[in-house]
Amino acid sequence: MRYIALAILLTLVGCKEDSKPIADGSSPIETPAPGDSTRIEKTPALTAELQSKETIDEQLGLLYEKYEHLIDRSDSVAGKDENGDGIRDDIEAFLNALEVREPVRNALKQNARYSQKNLYYDFSQDTHANRKKAYEISEEYNKVLACKGFVGIPVDDSIDTSRTIRALTYNTKKRTMAYLEYNHLLDGSTSIMLDDKEEYCE
Repeated sequence: MRYIALAILLTLVGCKEDSKPIADGSSPIETPAPGDSTRIEKTPALTAELQSKETIDEQLGLLYEKYEHLIDRSDSVAGKDENGDGIRDDIEAFLNALEVREPVRNALKQNARYSQKNLYYDFSQDTHANRKKAYEISEEYNKVLACKGFVGIPVDDSIDTSRTIRALTYNTKKRTMAYLEYNHLLDGSTSIMLDDKEEYCE
């Protein structure tokens, strides 16, 4: 059974948004330009602090502590995605700032892209088409986990970073409700874990 981040559910309740197309996530990643409101400057001090953390999730926690003001809390369900790569700009700034190998960063971005995807559709109606689409999206999480395993992210850190990315993604009332509507359509669904293979990495 699919689990829901309890912290989100305890703090947020919702509304809904109309559907719109989603980027396929295949675009190259661009570094935010100077002056971008979501840019995180990688100073030597910040780099050293990040490198001192034992886990990726602890790095994300440090970045949240220092740059929480960058988080998108706009009225838009999808939020701002200037480069159209399927990742909200503020979350991408956090991932770009991490002190990790590029394959690890790419796996985390795949996780963020997956978490964002359901926000591009209106799942408020329980229809066969919506259930089918919701299931198709949910199956992508197995690829995320397989990729994160392949690039060497430990299981506990893989779970923790998924939860953190989910919490960052569904951080407003509208986004939480959109997630709950999507998740409701997955009731009773099951999935099979995939082996940790490079082919599942985007």
